[in-house]
Amino acid sequence: MARVLRLPDHGRLIVCTDLQGCLQDYDRIVEIFEQAREESGGHAHVLFTGDLVHGPHLEVDEWPDFLGEYYRDQSGEVVEAFAALRDTYPGHVHALLGNHEHGHIGGPHTAKFAYDEVELLESRLGPARTLHLRQVLRSLPLVALAPCGAVFTHGAPAATIDSLAEIEAADLDAYGEDSPLDILAVPVIGPILWARSASPEAARRFLGAVGGSISIFGHDVIPRGFERIGDEQIVVSTSFGVFDANKVYLDLDLGGHYRTVHELRVGHEILPLYPDKAHHRRG
Repeated sequence: MARVLRLPDHGRLIVCTDLQGCLQDYDRIVEIFEQAREESGGHAHVLFTGDLVHGPHLEVDEWPDFLGEYYRDQSGEVVEAFAALRDTYPGHVHALLGNHEHGHIGGPHTAKFAYDEVELLESRLGPARTLHLRQVLRSLPLVALAPCGAVFTHGAPAATIDSLAEIEAADLDAYGEDSPLDILAVPVIGPILWARSASPEAARRFLGAVGGSISIFGHDVIPRGFERIGDEQIVVSTSFGVFDANKVYLDLDLGGHYRTVHELRVGHEILPLYPDKAHHRRG
């Protein structure tokens, strides 16, 4: 499958980061996307930037505040709903591979909420649903590019590359059987899937190599919903680890051009997932 998704130069793009099995937030994003489709005459896209899967398995009284809003993991249902939505709106529904998805198709097995989250989810799904899960995840690209200047990855733009060809040639099976920490040393896929930060210099080099001006990613949790880093980077938290009042998504104009992340404005491009719960803020 193609490692790079190329988005069009017109329409709207709804961007959602790390759901980690939260079906309620997935359903809310779909509602926003379908409204955008109606408002734009069908010229709307939705992009999930990875980590659709692997949420907590905790009761309410076990839930720590640092995990944000309470929910029960429904990873299988989220992936199946995504696949069905993609079939319903061909060419308009997209997702990137995240480090948690990678574990199901050759990457290191994550252990955030279970000793082996890959094994746990697949045992819950059973053989037939696991096969479908893997087929869906195998189809996901690593990077999305938009002519408006936005470049999307799961992790921070820390990969050292000179051209898009290096991303297209990336081997998802390059990871061996050593410590999961070793994945960061694997060229291209390690940083793209796992890096939590990138220096301004690294970000500019990555963006220059792929022809973009701003980097948009998730992976890390930003309790207030988003964080700009310099002129080139913005981390967005739509779901996991954040309380409903602070969850945000992006609504981008694919026909525009974003030169810096400061052109993404609260109340315009940066929007609350749940407006009725949102804290009013500037910036």
